[in-house]
Amino acid sequence: RRECPGGHPDPEDLPPDTSNGNTGEDSLTQMATPEHSYNLLEGLLRPDSPVFILAFTPGWAMEWHKHQMAAISSETFDSLLKTSPEYSGCRSNMATFVITRKVLDAKGRPCERYQLVALGTGNSSSGEWLRFNGRMVHDCHAIVIARRALLRFLYKQLLLFFDADPKAKEMCIFESSADSHQLQLKSNIRLHLYANRCPEGANECLCSPPAMNTWTPMKLHCHAKSLLLPVAYLDPSIWAARVCCMSASDKLCLWTVAGVQGALLSHFLQPLYITSMVIGNQTNSDGEVCDISKKQLDDSLLELLPPPFKKQDILFLHCNYVDLTDEALRHSHLSINWCLGDKDIEVLDGTTGFIVEGSPSLSGPGSSSRLCKRALYSYFFQVAQQKYLLKLPTYYSVKVVASVYQTVKDLVKQQFLNNHEGPWNSKNLVDCFSTG
Repeated sequence: RRECPGGHPDPEDLPPDTSNGNTGEDSLTQMATPEHSYNLLEGLLRPDSPVFILAFTPGWAMEWHKHQMAAISSETFDSLLKTSPEYSGCRSNMATFVITRKVLDAKGRPCERYQLVALGTGNSSSGEWLRFNGRMVHDCHAIVIARRALLRFLYKQLLLFFDADPKAKEMCIFESSADSHQLQLKSNIRLHLYANRCPEGANECLCSPPAMNTWTPMKLHCHAKSLLLPVAYLDPSIWAARVCCMSASDKLCLWTVAGVQGALLSHFLQPLYITSMVIGNQTNSDGEVCDISKKQLDDSLLELLPPPFKKQDILFLHCNYVDLTDEALRHSHLSINWCLGDKDIEVLDGTTGFIVEGSPSLSGPGSSSRLCKRALYSYFFQVAQQKYLLKLPTYYSVKVVASVYQTVKDLVKQQFLNNHEGPWNSKNLVDCFSTG
């Protein structure tokens, strides 16, 4: 059995976590039964989100793109909340991932097909003690939740690719690569991010009025005990025991090099990069946020990156699209997630990292989310075909053997240190859970 990092005891050797009604670790067999499963197959072939078509119009493309991203995000949120209007205030902190496909219209003219594939809302993270069974969602900020919903969508896409039905593979956004055993995004598809608020952290200082700009912009930040702090100011004992999460801004910066797919999906996919990000409630110059992202990780990193990794600078765009509600404060602790094919939204309490009572979707055991680490681990088992991956004992060990991805992530962390931006603190100990 692989030891956990830092010389700590393996959490599997600790007494079972009985919080939230959990009596211990569920086996993979138990999780596969209907009453205890994280449902990944739900709505696999159901294209049930709005689709917008945008014709290519040189000179106006960026303006149209910004408004299309805002419009499809707002329309999808409204559609999802029709049956649960009591959560409408959650839209005040919303992020979405949208894929665009280059297609031809009825007259044979090139155009872009927009489809929203993942949505997340929220503005909080858990302030509780660390949990070691993989069931807590630590960070419920909108961009982070949207990215986790995107991971769920990507696992669904892998199921489509491996399906024997040719129609399923045709619908999949991935294709085989001639240069690698990993799948790649089809050449006519791009991934875009929308957020109706600027991501917190180093970038946020450029999205605020000068009088509010009190941060040192080039430092890494983390959320700890309901505060956003430079990581250098945080006591190591807090990192070791309490939930602490790197800021969304810093995670965005990491994704420009490592991709959004994470370690587990790197076993199957080449790095997946964000092409553009639209920030919906700002009128700042489009280049400012992009500029600070480039400064956090300079081009000296490029020669060290193993292929197919690269540094993919995100095109940041702003549009003055304010989408706030009077109920925002009442729902400030709640977080909604959804991905394409899901029947219902799932609602979490961001301060605890678990599903709230009355959530339209209740898919996991013990009020655990379909986006928690344990759920992602179960999705991994549903798509993994290599026997050696299935034999690895823990979630942590599966992450570690994605060696090229881990090398790239370590290079990014080292450059943060070289630039005196602070250490990137990972929660490795909470990854040492098993399904058995």
